[in-house]
Amino acid sequence: MKKLFNIIVFVLSLLFITNNFANDNGHEKKKKSEHNVETEDCSHVHWGYKGEEAPEHWPDLCTSFSACGGTVQSPIDISKAVHDKHLDPIIFDYYRTKTNIINNGHTIQFNVDKGSTISVDHKDYKLLQFHFHALSEHTIGGKHYPLEIHFVHKNSDDDYAVLALLIKEGKPNPLLTKYLNKFPKYKNTSFRSLGKFELIKLLPHNKSYFHYNGSLTTPPCSEVVNWYVFRTALTASKSQLKKLSQMLHHNYRPVQPLNKRIISFSSE
Repeated sequence: MKKLFNIIVFVLSLLFITNNFANDNGHEKKKKSEHNVETEDCSHVHWGYKGEEAPEHWPDLCTSFSACGGTVQSPIDISKAVHDKHLDPIIFDYYRTKTNIINNGHTIQFNVDKGSTISVDHKDYKLLQFHFHALSEHTIGGKHYPLEIHFVHKNSDDDYAVLALLIKEGKPNPLLTKYLNKFPKYKNTSFRSLGKFELIKLLPHNKSYFHYNGSLTTPPCSEVVNWYVFRTALTASKSQLKKLSQMLHHNYRPVQPLNKRIISFSSE
């Protein structure tokens, strides 16, 4: 009887060990699978703004674009905002930069020299580049502006600050007056010049802003962005807006659901 009891205990122990190994192995495979999903290279995947590559299809184009179907997405419509007296002014430390304009197939982008930064919410962000969208991506009370400029700043891979500047029709825009005829017309072409311009002069004098948490507005749509939308719009002439719009081919993502996020605005 004792021998039979020992055999039963041995068999049960073996089954327990085998089951635990299978579970551990399953968990490990799951982790590897999740890791592969997160790191899948989507650089070869083409996305755009119409047809099967349009924004509504971005989440399905590649697994690393899955965030495009998330709940903290940008752009949004800004219609209801609350005043937050605790929002600090953005501190700018912008320098002159050489001219480096590229057409990346999705937008016209100015890459800037290193060194320009902003400080906001007790953190420092480095300015990487600024680029254009037409129509505007953000809307104000449901209204699009003809143009929107994004100034992209980075603190870390999961912490960006993007300043959005809306452009309306009016007086000619000094930056466009100087460089619009130099904008490269074809994908992967560029224009470079040693001539420098003042970055701070591209922004409105009144730098009060709307603020909310959101995402990149292009794939992979990572939800890592602190958005600061200037409340004051600048101007560009009708001819400047028309020419730039023709180059950008409606490169704006539709507004996304707010999903209970709060939009706040700073004091002037």
